[in-house]
Amino acid sequence: MELSARILPLRRVAWMAALAALLVSALATADAHAAAGKAPVIRKVTPKRLVVGQELELRGKSFRRGRNKNFVVFKREGKRPVFVKARLSTAKMLKVVLPDKLAGSLKTVKGRQVATRFRLRVLGSRLGKRYTSTGLSPLVGPPAAPPEADCDGDKLVNRKDADDDNDLLADTLEAKLGTDPCVADSDGDAVTDGYEYRSALDLNDDEHQEPNQFLPYPGKRPFPNALYADSATDFDGDSLTLAEEYGLWIKYGTPAHGLDALNYSDGEQYSVFYRGSDGRRVPNLYATGYAKESEFLSWAATAGYLRVLLRPVDGSSGGTFDLRDANRDGTVASYETSLFDRDGNGVLSDDERDEDADGLSNYDEAHGRMLPSYWSSCYSGEGAFHIDYGATDLMDPDTDGDGVRDGADDQDHDDIPNSMELSRMEAARGYRGPDWDAAKGLCVLSEDADTENPNPSPAHARVNPFNPCLPDRGSRTCPVIKGSWAPSDGSPNFWVLQ
Repeated sequence: MELSARILPLRRVAWMAALAALLVSALATADAHAAAGKAPVIRKVTPKRLVVGQELELRGKSFRRGRNKNFVVFKREGKRPVFVKARLSTAKMLKVVLPDKLAGSLKTVKGRQVATRFRLRVLGSRLGKRYTSTGLSPLVGPPAAPPEADCDGDKLVNRKDADDDNDLLADTLEAKLGTDPCVADSDGDAVTDGYEYRSALDLNDDEHQEPNQFLPYPGKRPFPNALYADSATDFDGDSLTLAEEYGLWIKYGTPAHGLDALNYSDGEQYSVFYRGSDGRRVPNLYATGYAKESEFLSWAATAGYLRVLLRPVDGSSGGTFDLRDANRDGTVASYETSLFDRDGNGVLSDDERDEDADGLSNYDEAHGRMLPSYWSSCYSGEGAFHIDYGATDLMDPDTDGDGVRDGADDQDHDDIPNSMELSRMEAARGYRGPDWDAAKGLCVLSEDADTENPNPSPAHARVNPFNPCLPDRGSRTCPVIKGSWAPSDGSPNFWVLQ
């Protein structure tokens, strides 16, 4: 009896163990059948930004349970997919560590790996039907630098350096943003992470909130973003791109003082401002007394370019004129005393400013009237001159290095300064009488004007800084033998009014 009593519990234990094994086997079989019947679906990805070596968590359904039971497929556009085993899975969650082999699929910019977006699928008993959408696909950066490395070469190892790459963002903040704490320009677009971060903050600082408050960093597009190569974009609408405003900040700003109050931000049309009592921005870089204009005029007076000698043009007057007297009427009118305030509101936006103090606005040098392409597009009916004259440089007051600042210089060598050839409207102003609309700031045809053959005078108004035959076909560099360029191409003088 004693022996039988001892054997009975053992049999019960064995039976229970066998039953448990059968249940586990049945569950596994049921799970396998369920997975085999449905393709895996990814519904959530965490985190959205990480680096090689970190762990990614996927949530969804129809994953295979267990260790090393699923593959996560990483697909970068234009590259072959990379299959990585998930270390742990349930039916609705799996975790995968990003291996070193994934680094081989990262994009490179100027020989350096940058954060790259990967679309994902899961391969369990079946392959997921489609890759994740862009919004659900993570950005993966290169492996993090070891703590004993010195990313910025300042002889302070990373673990002791709060900003390893000197982009003005703390390493702790970069970890949250997903940017590379060891690379100042994570997306390789030649604009540092800190500048893009601050510009996004500025752009997100809306004016309609009541009461107005400075809003947090947005982190997504369409804002300047250090994880997207977007330096050619103009986010704040002042015509200057992110790269151009960054360049102006680097050369003429104070990067050493940090990211507060950028002198040029791609989140502000008026980067020079103060905040009113309601927290809203009030532009305060005034057109009257603008320091850069004063600097240019002072240089021009000293160098002998404030007053210039101009030849007569087809019967119109010649003589000595002030550099600002574009219409050659012998006086500098009030509207000519401010060279840059194009909209007449009394304050200067970033594009209206003249940061290199050469007498030409930022807009004109970067995207406007000091580009040959501007004239060919604006006056498409005129033949372009056969010499491809170069544009001026936004950040160099003397682009050709001859000692003459660009506004007083003469790109086409016709002895008419660049600043006097910027606008046919300004050159014609005062001569057209009722055709000049001061409110609109342009020439318009009056009701009694001959719309078929409007008055082409004054002849000197047909300016073009990239054609030495306009407005003076007798200039020292206009060819004696005429060609297919204006005005010898037969294009009409009334193009002055376009």
